[in-house]
Amino acid sequence: MLTVEPGIYFIPALIDLWKQEKKWSDFIDYGKVETYKDFGGIRIEDNFLVTADGFRVLGQPIPKKVAEIASIMMG
Repeated sequence: MLTVEPGIYFIPALIDLWKQEKKWSDFIDYGKVETYKDFGGIRIEDNFLVTADGFRVLGQPIPKKVAEIASIMMG
């Protein structure tokens, strides 16, 4: 079993501190981050069963591509 949990989290206090310190400014566009600061975050969790013959994703597949998500939101 293997769990893969990519995610992104926006922590306003940490963003404000790093912005003030100009920390990671080569990598973070603080102007852009401001628009997402109150979003919270999102994590995708997939569980894989890995065997000598290969692997399979356990559980129901979830949409991950922009088009898949947009089609759900549009009904």
